[in-house]
Amino acid sequence: MIYIQENSNEPIYLQIYGQIKEDIKQGNIVHEERLPGIRTLAKTLGVAVNTVSRAYAQLAVEGYAEARHGSGFFVLDNSNKDTERNYISQNISTISVEGSDLKQPVSLYDFQYGGLSYEQFPFKLWRKYTSQILLSSQKDLVNQYPDKQGDLLLRQEIKKYLHRARGMVCCEEQIVIGSGLHYSLDILCKILLKENNRIAMEEPGYNGARDVFINNNYNLYPIPASKDGLTLSSIYRSGACAAYVTPSHQFPYGTVMPIYQRKELLNWAIANDAYIIEDDYDSELRYDANPVPALHSLDMDDRTIYIGTFSKSLSPSMRVNYMVLPVRLLTRYYSLFHTYNSPVSWLTQRVLAAYMREGYYERHVRKMCLNYKRRHDVLVQEATKMFGRKVVLYGRGAGLHFILEFPGGEEQEWLIKQAEKVGVKVYPMIPFWNDRNACPQNVIFVGYSLLDEQQIRKGIALLQSTWFSALP
Repeated sequence: MIYIQENSNEPIYLQIYGQIKEDIKQGNIVHEERLPGIRTLAKTLGVAVNTVSRAYAQLAVEGYAEARHGSGFFVLDNSNKDTERNYISQNISTISVEGSDLKQPVSLYDFQYGGLSYEQFPFKLWRKYTSQILLSSQKDLVNQYPDKQGDLLLRQEIKKYLHRARGMVCCEEQIVIGSGLHYSLDILCKILLKENNRIAMEEPGYNGARDVFINNNYNLYPIPASKDGLTLSSIYRSGACAAYVTPSHQFPYGTVMPIYQRKELLNWAIANDAYIIEDDYDSELRYDANPVPALHSLDMDDRTIYIGTFSKSLSPSMRVNYMVLPVRLLTRYYSLFHTYNSPVSWLTQRVLAAYMREGYYERHVRKMCLNYKRRHDVLVQEATKMFGRKVVLYGRGAGLHFILEFPGGEEQEWLIKQAEKVGVKVYPMIPFWNDRNACPQNVIFVGYSLLDEQQIRKGIALLQSTWFSALP
């Protein structure tokens, strides 16, 4: 029996549809049973024929019933016996996700890496340019698909910026705007797969890049990295189609690749018909000298794939990065991705282009360098004062992170747990090793982009108290 509630906010056709659906799900109306005729039910309920017709149409759309020409509507089988028999209820609380923060204690002082403090973002100028663009003669483009490689005005500004800041010569046709390193590397994996499926990569190195290569079925060939730099001697035996490196600020150790190694790497690429993927993730943030010229600027044979980002200099949540493809790879890129649209919104790209065109981006970078240099210096000073020779810092002079080595042999698992007890969060180094057994146990990873100078001082003092106060 169907009951109509005249005073209900729910439309009558939905009341009819809902009650019939529930009867079908409960088994009160069974498979192959014919539903009452539309006119008959309409007369019985005292409603319009169109109302019942609409309810039946909704049941048919959702697969609860089907219309048979000249015969009416019949109930379909909705038992899903196979699914019910094979389905095993999963307790989501038992699923372990590495790095999950769901059950992590709250930390007063989080030495994390990646996020930037909100006050660094240029909110006022961003609002200004957003408003100007939405009121401009080109505002209709906000409802169009953006240029497949990214907004042309933004690519032109990036080209000019790279020439001024990184010593690079390229054209806007080589630049592809992406939504983060993972997106760009995923594109590259498909372009380079024509050659072979082996990538040479720093060990340790950025685990986010490593995961993209593995997910694309690439085999990894390790390039040993340490606090003293890379060891390139074995790369000639790698058989790799490309080498992924961070030459301006090796991640995670923070070393700068010297000029002779850059030339050696370029010679390897030429001799082996291979490519170099240069991840220039934080080149703007250098405090002890001018930014190091890009490896790309030394390349005379079109072998370097340059990847830059706005995540460390402007905002990681914008999800805007870019890569500069060698001319020799453009034909394959166009062939594979000519139907792909840019993953970054046109408005974000156009606002960023205006911000760069007026010179504000480079001013912002200089301001960021000054702010983070102060935090960098405070961390070095406080660590030196509090820890003395018990801790060695690696990665000075650039970026937003350090590696802390403990000559006394304190292990990272113990160090992290002790820090948590006093409300401080520091991080393991193990994730950056593909061969985790090779990771030294007496090192940890700390960033400082989210903490101000006072917080850094308090955090270091707490670490000293929990790590070393009981030691002689």
